[in-house]
Amino acid sequence: MPITRFILIISFTLLLACSSTKKITQEENRELSSVPAEQITESLPDYTSSLKSVSGRGRAIVSEPGNSDRVTLDFKANRSLTLITAKNRLGIEGGKMLVDQDSILIYNRIDKIAQKISIQDARLTSLNEFVSINAIELLNYPVSADDVRRVMESDTYYILILKNGAEVSVDKNDGFIKKIRQLRRSNAPYSLIEYSAYKETKGFTLPSKISIFSSDQTSRVSLTIRSLTVNPDNLKLELTIPDKIQIERL
Repeated sequence: MPITRFILIISFTLLLACSSTKKITQEENRELSSVPAEQITESLPDYTSSLKSVSGRGRAIVSEPGNSDRVTLDFKANRSLTLITAKNRLGIEGGKMLVDQDSILIYNRIDKIAQKISIQDARLTSLNEFVSINAIELLNYPVSADDVRRVMESDTYYILILKNGAEVSVDKNDGFIKKIRQLRRSNAPYSLIEYSAYKETKGFTLPSKISIFSSDQTSRVSLTIRSLTVNPDNLKLELTIPDKIQIERL
């Protein structure tokens, strides 16, 4: 099947409207900070050992040059797998995606098509970079002082320059991560993640609004989480594909 038709299928044939992504700019008036990295990172929530799995639902706006789609996303994840189910604005299920560290398995129940692509090719789906990141790592991005090369600051943020080249902007007022920026030359599938509306759920303080910009900065996925369960019981991360449907590898 041609890639173009594949993209249309995963887009769930929603009505399209003109839209554009905002231009990504660096923090202005930044300067070297005297605040040690340890002081900043110790205040950041780190749930690496305690947050094992999540289950949630949210509404997402997928913006690409000239197009804007709205979908409902159900997601489940442990630290190895993420299962995403997408529905259009009429509540019709358009497809499921099972994401591991290396690949994305996609099943379109309506057209009875299954395809498997590399994580690096996540841009071929309408959900772009959202499906290329484990849901738990997306919700809680851990940073240790050992990861930090230097600390900058602006009027609003402490900016942690990591050894891998990424920049993590921590809000001076509430101590939460608000932005993660990747260098264009990095292998990251995204250029920027923005976080807002942090909420407490059973002892875990996590963002309920997340925007992810593509590596070329031409598209984004903006997710608003409506419900979230942390460490749910009996989490099943399975994508069942009928035996008669052959998985196409792209």
